[in-house]
Amino acid sequence: MELTCWGATCSVSGSMHLLQAAGRNILLDCGMFQGSWNESFQRNRQVPFDASALDAVILSHAHLDHCGNLPSLVNAGYRGPIYCTPATRDLAVAMLRDAAHIQEADAEYINFRRSKKGEAANAVPLYTQADVERAVQPLISVPYQSWMPLGKYVRFMFLDAGHILGAAIVVLQVDEGNGTQSFCYSGDLGRDHPRILRQRDLVEEMDYLLVESTYGNRQHDPVGQLEDELTQVVREAVDRVARVLIPAFAIGRTQEIVYILHRLQERAAIPDIPVFVDSPLAVDVTEIYRVHAECFNDETRGLLRNNEDPFGLKRLRYVREREASVAINQVVEPCIVIAGSGMCEGGRIRHHLVRCIEDAKHTILIVSYQATNTLGRRLADRETKIKIFGEEYKRRARVKILNGFSAHADSEELVQWVAAGTRKLKNAFVVHGEEHQSFAFADRLRGLGIPNVVVPQRGQTFDLDA
Repeated sequence: MELTCWGATCSVSGSMHLLQAAGRNILLDCGMFQGSWNESFQRNRQVPFDASALDAVILSHAHLDHCGNLPSLVNAGYRGPIYCTPATRDLAVAMLRDAAHIQEADAEYINFRRSKKGEAANAVPLYTQADVERAVQPLISVPYQSWMPLGKYVRFMFLDAGHILGAAIVVLQVDEGNGTQSFCYSGDLGRDHPRILRQRDLVEEMDYLLVESTYGNRQHDPVGQLEDELTQVVREAVDRVARVLIPAFAIGRTQEIVYILHRLQERAAIPDIPVFVDSPLAVDVTEIYRVHAECFNDETRGLLRNNEDPFGLKRLRYVREREASVAINQVVEPCIVIAGSGMCEGGRIRHHLVRCIEDAKHTILIVSYQATNTLGRRLADRETKIKIFGEEYKRRARVKILNGFSAHADSEELVQWVAAGTRKLKNAFVVHGEEHQSFAFADRLRGLGIPNVVVPQRGQTFDLDA
């Protein structure tokens, strides 16, 4: 077996790993790299291997950094199957269609602004709606805990990752004539006892592990502290007659925020104020959540059995149409606006930021990981000069960071998960984390007695049989 890591190496973006085993070329995830615009466009457009030589693609989940570059892969010549869980299939179709729409709209908007300045209007989207429709045709649903063959000598199974709806751990078994070897790809692992979804599964037998390290050296705040801090943010906004802007991923984070706001309003911890989920994608995703109860934990299924809507509030409005999004600007009372994208690199959140960023009474609430060189990261770093749509603004709005919303396991949870499967483990490859997080987590894994722990560089190949 050979493993080549083509993405999410010393970064949390663009997950893409090529496993060559028993004559099969298998791509684990095909994520969109997110960072500075020029670098992102070039890196996503240029697939770094022969796409036509692949035999299969296996998706861990539907976040764009794991599935968002599938159209580029198909455009580069891939014609094989793309395997994922049923919920991931539904979410990936919605995500990719929305991504193409945003890219097309952004290119049009940028070209409009360039034309007004007499500049060349040459911005183009990474891929189009038509590209997406070709890319989603090969998606094949595979349920959790069901073996799927990839030829005669390789098979794989999805286990529950507890990260977002449909997220999976990928376990492969390979027989190359010297006995069966097991390879595990963690994908993104969820927290202990997630609020909506089932608990992640353990993998007790693995020879090789490819594991995420997003929070490889950090601990999350307790859940109770998170709810107290969110309550304070909302109450302060009410006192100032202000807005709380929440950049949120349409999958997972938006539903969790609404779920917690529901709980806070139920016990009168926060006042009944308007809440807008301003994202066509989030509207679609929330409907997909409602039809995949097989992914929910007992508490969430109990709410549904009692005809309670865990994704609804008294004054919650899901906004799809552009005109309705613009109309939010006319709201004069305190309100909460949840909009994508989670790293502020696309979607409607940027338009809300333009309106509010220079007013000190408003709050920008950061509730998810922000990759280096993204607009969300510059906000999280509290930079005072922020560029949005190419225009510079002075940031006067408050920035508050709540780490407890994270859907990723923290360092202790990651270590505990890996520790359950160390009996046969020969090699661990640490990916999907910024450099300091990955190297710190690698040190933690060495402390478990794993013989060989590596933090790969992009394009680095490893002979697993050596």
